[in-house]
Amino acid sequence: MIAHRCANPVFMWWIALCTITAVSDAQDRVSDTVHNLSVSGPGSVRAIAEQQVCVFCHASHTAGGIRPLWNREMPLSSYKIYQSSTLDAKPGQPTGSSKLCLSCHDGTIALGSVLNRSDQIRMSGGDFLPAGLTNLGTDLSDDHPISFHYTSGLSASDRQLAYPANLPQEVRLDATGQLQCTTCHDPHSNRFERFLVLSGQFGELCTACHVMQGWESCAHRTAGASVAGSRETDWPHATVAENACRSCHRSHTAGGKERLLIFEQEEENCLQCHDGTVARTDILSQLDKRSAHDPRRYLDIHDPVESAAVMQAHVECADCHNPHAVGPAYRSVAYMPIGETLALTRGVAAGGAAIDRAQYEYEVCFRCHGDSAVRSRRAPSRQSQTANLRLRFSPSSESYHPVVLSTTSRDTVSLAPNLAPGSLIACTDCHSNDDGPGAGGGGPPGPHGSNFDFLLERNYTVRDDNSESEYEYAMCYKCHQRSSILSDQSFPFHVLHIVDQRSPCSACHDPHGVTGTVPSPSDHTHLINFDLQIVRPVTGTRRLVFRDLGQFTGSCTLQCHGREHVDETYGQFGMP
Repeated sequence: MIAHRCANPVFMWWIALCTITAVSDAQDRVSDTVHNLSVSGPGSVRAIAEQQVCVFCHASHTAGGIRPLWNREMPLSSYKIYQSSTLDAKPGQPTGSSKLCLSCHDGTIALGSVLNRSDQIRMSGGDFLPAGLTNLGTDLSDDHPISFHYTSGLSASDRQLAYPANLPQEVRLDATGQLQCTTCHDPHSNRFERFLVLSGQFGELCTACHVMQGWESCAHRTAGASVAGSRETDWPHATVAENACRSCHRSHTAGGKERLLIFEQEEENCLQCHDGTVARTDILSQLDKRSAHDPRRYLDIHDPVESAAVMQAHVECADCHNPHAVGPAYRSVAYMPIGETLALTRGVAAGGAAIDRAQYEYEVCFRCHGDSAVRSRRAPSRQSQTANLRLRFSPSSESYHPVVLSTTSRDTVSLAPNLAPGSLIACTDCHSNDDGPGAGGGGPPGPHGSNFDFLLERNYTVRDDNSESEYEYAMCYKCHQRSSILSDQSFPFHVLHIVDQRSPCSACHDPHGVTGTVPSPSDHTHLINFDLQIVRPVTGTRRLVFRDLGQFTGSCTLQCHGREHVDETYGQFGMP
């Protein structure tokens, strides 16, 4: 015990609290923690001669009149407080116990400057708290919000906060119902490290307040992957599951201030694991491919509360994946409405309505490729032109690939044996990793990156004057049998066009669909929507028209490869 000259009962109560012996861990005793700033303290910053432990915070006499017998000046700083577009609470300037903590941890008041000493206690290792994670400074915008009223109304409006009455007994609000530093930290006990009131392992402390939808089954909560090979050096535990919330978030001095992410660049918090060092999926290498959804191209654009239909073009990992609900990728050749990696992600329905939980994969894609109309820079210029894929895939369109709704058309006679008429397809059946399972490779699935244009899983040549081969139109031949196409089973001039005249499939066909909302003189059945760089109007009349005259029958008026066709028919009216 440390000798004291005062037997004040209140002060002796504080001495007893400071010197209590832990049952299972010596860090439960304040004298064995770095909060012991006396000469006997275990930390690198401690007094040169002062032997009293509690004096750096408390005194029975000459205190400042602040409970509990506070022995330090209160900081006069005006703090920059935490702000976030997703924050429902309204924190103000620090109050109560938080301000007491900041009398050391904002680094503006000398550690040895106490009220009951006429001279400042001299310290070895520096008079002020050294730079580092514990010196918060006066900018608290990168720290967990404090000094706000945690009420049942707040938890009801947020919906992912626990009700105050349901908080564990260790997680305590102050007498006014405010969340303070002492809600998470016990300055007298370091039993759980960092003076936490509950263990940070497996997210125990964080999930006491934050009840995130989907977290119980989330891969980030259950993954036993080791973090030993990661570039991140500040993870306290060995596995992803053990670090849990701490895998992405840091409650103090966070790099990404809003939402307290470890790194300022949002995607870096994901790529820290998904670069092949921790997670099984190496997404980072996919982003370096020729065509990619590369989040590194954007900074300070994404906001979690932005409209579901993104108005300002960008892509971040969290636009497609909910990190609190994401599950492991399930590899299957069967059609899946939506995969586990897209669980509890927002989307836009086929009718245009914003939805909180997408049920189909295309609803996630429509966030950017629907009414936001993000256009590919290399896409052909079409007769009927719109970048709105929501309209092009609509069942009311003149023709469409069966992404939103299947079709019972009897005209598609070239389907591969594993595709029954009326089958649905997903966006990622075409747009995916060229080394992923759909292409027969072992890489991660999904539209993160591809060495082929348009982020396609297989090659799809759109340039003119190109020799036909299984490779050149591999994306088409994935579902449409090459043997059927080259046998002219559905169109009597397929071989003439793509083999003899060396025209690409895209010269005539628009692979997504053709909406009737864009005026055009042509019929657009069978995905006919001419590429205007290859197919041009006839001279004189300037007509460019396709007419559907029935099954496997039609008429064209156009100019292609220097030859004009005027009302030239094929099929039963014009078989060669």
